[in-house]
Amino acid sequence: MVLHRFRRAVRRARPAQPFTLERQPDALPKTGLFSEPVRVASVRALDPEARDDGYRVTFLVEVRDAEDKRCSDLAVEARVQGPDRERVVSGTTDLMGRIRFRMSGPAGAYAIEVRDVAAGGLTFDPAAAPVTTSTTVG
Repeated sequence: MVLHRFRRAVRRARPAQPFTLERQPDALPKTGLFSEPVRVASVRALDPEARDDGYRVTFLVEVRDAEDKRCSDLAVEARVQGPDRERVVSGTTDLMGRIRFRMSGPAGAYAIEVRDVAAGGLTFDPAAAPVTTSTTVG
């Protein structure tokens, strides 16, 4: 009985406050979080993995801003080429400002070209650092 009265008192004590839904942080512009222009700090090919049906090649891309801070949660678009196909891929950088792009296929030449960073949300300077690299496996 006492618990029932306590619950009723707590309900009355809460004022009815209107609430508003706020946009998710990913939907907000990135301007102001990073110093523009953002740039690709490094693009490199990691050691290929041998598989039963060929190889898996991994490219590691690191994105930094003008003050050399790591840029996390930014969209990166790249063109990855292999000996038998070519794809335009995209993804989001992790907390360290890095993203990995992978392609599997037969032995041969593999290459990557970073085409855009931040999808127009920030100024991207492709001339600030190399945005391409290649490797040959097999």
